[in-house]
Amino acid sequence: MQNRGAKNYRELRVWESARAVKRALYQLTEHPAFDNEKRLSEQIRESAASAASHISEGFGRFEPLDHARFLRMGKASLIECQNHLVDATDRGIISDDVRQEHTDRIAEVLRAVGALIAYLQSPDAKRNAERIKRQRAERRRRREKQ
Repeated sequence: MQNRGAKNYRELRVWESARAVKRALYQLTEHPAFDNEKRLSEQIRESAASAASHISEGFGRFEPLDHARFLRMGKASLIECQNHLVDATDRGIISDDVRQEHTDRIAEVLRAVGALIAYLQSPDAKRNAERIKRQRAERRRRREKQ
């Protein structure tokens, strides 16, 4: 989803998708198979949380290219999650089917992040950001006159 109309990060479908991945991975790491793998469990949880955090932080920058930069960091965190899932499979903690299920879900979010990055780097995003800045400045001027 492009963030043209989003008023806060929670309105971004990409953030909601990253949050869903985070919650699914949190639930996965609660499985007893992870009881003796606390470090790996924490790595999975931290990289999943980091993805959603970077998406929201980028939105809060209110600058398309800066937002895209944070989305790339979120993308890297999602790829890190995929790597940790491979590690969990290699260690025999989860099955390849479980890994694939989560990897596919992450891949969907990665595609959405990529699309949002492409938009944020486009001339349309720059024009929309400038328009929004002008509108905000005009609203501030009107409030100050009152």
